Amino acid sequence: MASIFRQQYTVKDADGKTIRKQSKFWYIDYKAGRDGQRKRVKGFKDKTATAQLAAKLEREAELADAGIVDRFKEHRLRPLSEHLKDFKASLVNKGTTAKHAELVHNRAKAVIEGSTFVYISDVSASRVQGYLAERRRDGLGIRSSNFYLQAIKQFCRWLAADKRAAESPLAYLRGQNPNTDIRHARRALTADELDRLIKSTATGEKHSGMTAKERTMLYSLAVCSGFRAGELASLTRSSFNVSDSEPSVTVLAAYSKHRRDDVQLLPLDVAKRLADWQAEMKAKPDEKVFGSFDKSKAAKMLQRDLKRAEIEYRDDSGKVVDFHSLRHTYITNIVKGGASPKVAQNLARHSSIALTMDTYTHLSLYDGRAALASLPELPDVDAPDAQGNKAAALRTGTDDLPLADGAYKPAYKKLTKNAYPDNNWTSSFGKIDALAKDTRYEPGGSDKSLSVVELDTQTNHLSPSDTTEQEGFEPPLPERVKRFSRPSP
Repeated sequence: MASIFRQQYTVKDADGKTIRKQSKFWYIDYKAGRDGQRKRVKGFKDKTATAQLAAKLEREAELADAGIVDRFKEHRLRPLSEHLKDFKASLVNKGTTAKHAELVHNRAKAVIEGSTFVYISDVSASRVQGYLAERRRDGLGIRSSNFYLQAIKQFCRWLAADKRAAESPLAYLRGQNPNTDIRHARRALTADELDRLIKSTATGEKHSGMTAKERTMLYSLAVCSGFRAGELASLTRSSFNVSDSEPSVTVLAAYSKHRRDDVQLLPLDVAKRLADWQAEMKAKPDEKVFGSFDKSKAAKMLQRDLKRAEIEYRDDSGKVVDFHSLRHTYITNIVKGGASPKVAQNLARHSSIALTMDTYTHLSLYDGRAALASLPELPDVDAPDAQGNKAAALRTGTDDLPLADGAYKPAYKKLTKNAYPDNNWTSSFGKIDALAKDTRYEPGGSDKSLSVVELDTQTNHLSPSDTTEQEGFEPPLPERVKRFSRPSP
C-alpha cells in the first residue's frame, strides 16, 4: 500500500533555536516490484494530486509484475550516457582495471554517438552494422571493428543483466574474420637473425634511455620467456629465482594479461647471465630490473637495433618484426624444438591451443623439408638394378616369392608347421638331419660355423643382425608344440 507524507527537517532561527519544519512537497512511498523493494518519489504540493499519483504508480507496478506494462519504463526514460557511467563503474567494481574499463567505455560510447542513439529504445542492430561498415570504409581494420562491436554488445548484455532492459538488441551480431584483413602481420626471427641481433645490440651504444647491456638482457629475456613488453617492464629483482636448479621468473597478477601470477621457467644459460648481471647492478629486491624501459617506445627502440644488425623490419611478404615479434619467436622456437602442442600452449600461457599454433607459430618451407626427411624411403621400382629393393624384401620376408633350397627363411615362420613348402624341409628335425650330412657343417665348430655364403650367394642381401644367427638350427620344440605336431614322414 502506498503512503504519502511530508518530510520533516530542523533548522535554526535567528535566535539560534532549533525549529522543526515540514517540506512543502508531499512524498510517495510504494512497493515497486515483486521483490518487495520500495521506492520514494517526490509528489506535489497538493495532497490530493499526490495521492492520485501514488495510486497510479502503485497500479503500474502491479501491471509490470503481471507483465502487462513495461517494467523497464524508468530506465528507458534515462539517457544512455547515464547508463554508460553506471556500466563503467560496474566494470571497475567487478575487478577490471581502470584502464581497461575506460577503453571499453570509450568504444561503446563511440558506437552510441556514431549511431545517434539517445535512449535504450533507440539501439538498433542494423544501425550498429551500418556505423561499423562506414568506419571500415574509412580505414578501420576488421580487428578494430570487432573490438568496437564487442564493447557495445557487452554494454547491452549488462543492461539486460542489470534489469534495465528486457534483452540485448545486439545479441545476434557477429564479428568478421580478422584474418582476411591483417594490417600488421608479424613474423618470428630466424636463428641467424636472433644471433645477429643479440651480438650487435651488445656492442651498440646507449639509446632510448637504455644501455647496450640493458637492451641485450631485455631482448634475451623476451625471446627466452615470451613475456610481453608490459610484463617485462614490471619485473623486479625479487621476480627472479635464478639460484636453484629450476630457474624461473614470476609476473605478478597485477601485470599479467590473465590477472594471475605467472611463473615462467628460464633456460639455464640465460638464468646465469641474469644472475651475473643482477650481481653487477647491486639492485634492491623491489627495484625494477628494466627501470629505464619505456614500453611505449619499445617498437622504435627495437627497429633501431634491427637496422644496426642489418635485419629488415618488413620482409618481402609484408610481415614485420616489432617488439611483440620476440614473443612470436619464443613460441615458434618452442614448437620447432619438438614440444607437444599442449606444452607449447602452457609455456605460451594461452587459453586456446589454436592461438598458440595458428597465430604465434611461424614455420618455413625448411621446417617442412626437415619433417619430410623423417618419412621412410620407398623402393625405386623403375630402377634397372633392383638389388637394393630385393635385399630389403629379403630382410623383411615380404617379397612374396616361393622359398628355394637354402634360401633365407624369416624367423617368424620357423615354428610353424607349413613354414617351408618344399619337400626337402618337411619338419624341423628333417632340416637338422640334412644339415648334418653337409660336409661343410662341423658340429664342434664355433657359433658361426654355418657360413653366411651358404644362405645366399650375395652376402650384402642380409642385414647385420642376420649374420649372427645360426641359420638352419631350430630351437627345441616346447612340449605343448610337440603334442600338436605331426610326426615326420
